[in-house]
Amino acid sequence: MYLKYNKLLFPLIFLIFAFSANAQDVLPFPPTPSASKPGVTIETSSYQKREDPKRLPDDAPNILVILIDDVGNGFPTTYGGEIHTPTLDRVAENGISYNRFHTTAMCSPTRAAILTGRNHTRVGNGQISAIANDFDGFSGIIPKTSATMAEVLKAYGYNTAAFGKWHNTPEDQITSKGPFDYWPTGYGFEYFYGFLAGEASQFEPTMVRNTTFVDHPETSGGNDHYHLSEDIADDAITWLREQKAYAPDKPWFVYWAPGASHGPHQVMKEWADKYKGKFDDGWDAYRKRVFENQKKLGWVSENAKLTPRAETMASWESIPENEKPFQRRLMEVFAGFTEHADTQAGRILDEIEAAGELDNTIIFYIWGDNGSSSEGLYGTISEQLAQNGIPTKISEHISALNDIGGLDVLGSALTDNMYHAGWAWAGSTPYQGTKLQGAYFGGTRNPLAVSWPKSIKPDGKPHSQFHHCIDIAPTVYELLDIQHPNVVNGFTQDAMDGISLAYSFNDTKAKGRRSTQFFDIMASRGIYHEGWFASAPGPRTPWVGGIPKGIKEWSPLTDTWELYHIDEDWSQANDVSAQYPEKLEEMKALFLTESAKNKNLPIGGGLWSTALYHPEDAPAPNRTEWVFNHPISNMPESTAPKLDKVSSLVEMEVDVPENANGVLYALAGMGGGVTCFFKDNQLHYEFNLFMVRRTKIQSKTIKPGQKKISIESKLIDKIGGPIDVVIRVDGKEVASGRVPNGMSLHFTSNATFDIGTDRDSPVSLDYHKEAPFSFNGTIGETSIKYINM
Repeated sequence: MYLKYNKLLFPLIFLIFAFSANAQDVLPFPPTPSASKPGVTIETSSYQKREDPKRLPDDAPNILVILIDDVGNGFPTTYGGEIHTPTLDRVAENGISYNRFHTTAMCSPTRAAILTGRNHTRVGNGQISAIANDFDGFSGIIPKTSATMAEVLKAYGYNTAAFGKWHNTPEDQITSKGPFDYWPTGYGFEYFYGFLAGEASQFEPTMVRNTTFVDHPETSGGNDHYHLSEDIADDAITWLREQKAYAPDKPWFVYWAPGASHGPHQVMKEWADKYKGKFDDGWDAYRKRVFENQKKLGWVSENAKLTPRAETMASWESIPENEKPFQRRLMEVFAGFTEHADTQAGRILDEIEAAGELDNTIIFYIWGDNGSSSEGLYGTISEQLAQNGIPTKISEHISALNDIGGLDVLGSALTDNMYHAGWAWAGSTPYQGTKLQGAYFGGTRNPLAVSWPKSIKPDGKPHSQFHHCIDIAPTVYELLDIQHPNVVNGFTQDAMDGISLAYSFNDTKAKGRRSTQFFDIMASRGIYHEGWFASAPGPRTPWVGGIPKGIKEWSPLTDTWELYHIDEDWSQANDVSAQYPEKLEEMKALFLTESAKNKNLPIGGGLWSTALYHPEDAPAPNRTEWVFNHPISNMPESTAPKLDKVSSLVEMEVDVPENANGVLYALAGMGGGVTCFFKDNQLHYEFNLFMVRRTKIQSKTIKPGQKKISIESKLIDKIGGPIDVVIRVDGKEVASGRVPNGMSLHFTSNATFDIGTDRDSPVSLDYHKEAPFSFNGTIGETSIKYINM
């Protein structure tokens, strides 16, 4: 009986395997075998050139994804805001818009979800990669079991390219020596030009082409200046022209994601000046105006309510009069920065149209990878202060700003400014919340415009089906009639979470097909199900600086939940948890079910490596000692020694020349960092605490000759606390001092560590005009080690 059973079973297994291993289920496709038949001689051989089968229809469309950073529902003029967005206008007018489209409320998570079609925690991106940890849902690594759109489309015959912000590579793997498995080129993009981190200086970024760090051009956009948004538009245009020249028969997939409008907010002064005086009446008045515009346009429902300002957020009226010019200018800079980015996207559309390909190009223009960012807290000249949990006063910012030129300097390379959280809240109109809040639509509801002139009929009425950014990838697959593969590059694939939008493209009133969606960013969480939304804001309020009170005792089990019937309450204005306690408990149970299914445990797992809990567990090199035989440059901060975050000793063999000048080493940049340099034969040490506080230590004149210079930095207590610094030459102390307080996470996301020069934006204003201020002597061996570890 057993043998008889197996004789029947084996052929069946073979048939099942053969079916599951066909070209549709396993990628990449197997090589096409030769069509020729060799004989012993050429005369006895038959020759027929092999032809690769077509995997796509002849009219397969091009695909362009535009993803703007950190912008909310209430900003673009397209949908009632007051920041000019001509390119978003163009896409929306030629296609359709979704007014209940959602993101995850944070950068890396949304990007991972868009590219894979899976929920963010299921692909290891429960938070940004800079604070990744060991829990599966928060590892910062998109697993190879969840192939990206680029991998699938490339296998089917698309040319693929990505430009701008990436932010999906582990922080400890972004040096020039890789490994490159989790870089854009390792995720299916044949070409990449941009930056790997979460943000970059718009004027002095650290750029990567494919897997090589490169210098950016001196100018961009046909101008006599350089700006990152222009640069990646230039490069995308060049790539499109080359693609049309070299592979005109192949469709292409382009993912274009500028650093704008993430902090630092930087743009040429003339763009900011376009908005002079337009925001003088503040964020409260802005929200009222924009809400009226949204109602007139039909962008929000007729019964939508404008949600009130949170008690923890300042009113415009409460801002002191002497601080209002600073707050206004920050918003003007942001507006100019945002319009400028949208304009660069328009240059790409112009190129596509000039090539005669716009009619058959699907454009997904996603206005924001999350809601507007309130990480600027109370308005700042250095936006990394918030991530490091360092409280400051506005007077400190204004004083530091006045030292370098006043309000006109905002938006320049000299500042890493970011606007007041009140402006972010204004950008969330009419919703509660901002970026980092999965509990509220101000963090997650971002407009989506889709155009495809060949197949989508323009419709000015908003599409109100409830959808999520995980729905982009399955939409593309359905439009191309691609069945998602079971195996990619040898890895059995995880199931898709997304649902295609295609059913609704030409039917505004189509019944929505997404019935359930969970949200969670660092315990600010929510669950949507069939017209209801339950949420808990979590332990932290993103616009309140410092360490939240009681954070060490916080537990998700004691959080207060809210309940909204969003089919009737568009903006989460009416908490009905008291009226429907049973419904709330049902929704809370569903959230836990979805969390378990999507590796979203422990609740709050994304907080582990932050300044709130265990900053010592944030991604960092495993090493505690380094030896550099020669000067180096462009070592990413995330992989470099954590100088002055932990106790450390730097020892350098230096041939000091007459009139010694130049940088011995520099970590990070203008927005914050630490540097040691010579100026007129005197040794200088500077700890730049995010521009608002600078600690400077200086020696007397150092005589020329071979010297052993050491800089010892010792934490007095814990990370982020005071640091005692001693500088020695040939073992003799020549200068010392105390840094009042350090940083707890990192100085920047995209700057580098250099020896013998300062190639990024300069850490110190003392040599800004002479940057990169390369040392004019000779540096031999440099050794760095952590001490008292």
